[in-house]
Amino acid sequence: MDPLTTLVDWIGSYGLFGLFAISLAERFVPALPSHGVLVAIGIAVAGETWSLPAALIVTTFGHICACMILYLMVRALGPHAANRCLFIVGRFFGLAPKRIGWILISLKARDRALSCGAQMVPGVRLIAPLAAGLVRLDFWRFASGAFLGVALWNSLFILAGYVAAQVLPDPNASVLAIKLLLFILALEGLSTLILRVRARNTWRRALAEDGAC
Repeated sequence: MDPLTTLVDWIGSYGLFGLFAISLAERFVPALPSHGVLVAIGIAVAGETWSLPAALIVTTFGHICACMILYLMVRALGPHAANRCLFIVGRFFGLAPKRIGWILISLKARDRALSCGAQMVPGVRLIAPLAAGLVRLDFWRFASGAFLGVALWNSLFILAGYVAAQVLPDPNASVLAIKLLLFILALEGLSTLILRVRARNTWRRALAEDGAC
């Protein structure tokens, strides 16, 4: 049984409108795993449900529209309500308050770069528009950074599904999506570990130099 492929086959009957609708809904319905839906879309592209350029463009446009809607909603809510909303949503996705605080601080310091990078991290990518609206990032700087991150994320998983459909006789989108997600989480964990070790070594060297002086 492959629920993701069944879902994408159903939206395929609505053409490009269905593709846009599922991309827009993914941001508002946590039960829809973005990477899984994109993998299934890639498999459907191989079956000529949509063309590859159309799938990349329409899904990216849908995700960006959803990002900017969330960003503007938070800007309209006001800081107090937006802050509560951000932490409630973050807790739902398993993000600790400390990590959410780090995201808010980092967004202020490196808005465009982090807006892009946040779209490549599961869980974080869903709260990034809320965090950007809360710290009142410049609309166009956030939009340009998020656009690049969304385009990279969508391309990665759509192409993965497309290639899998070319190589495997009967690819299962749900199983493939789980494997890819585990791979990304492993990379994220390894990157975090490396950064922490480097930061700890830098701190120790600084203490040693201070002691030598």
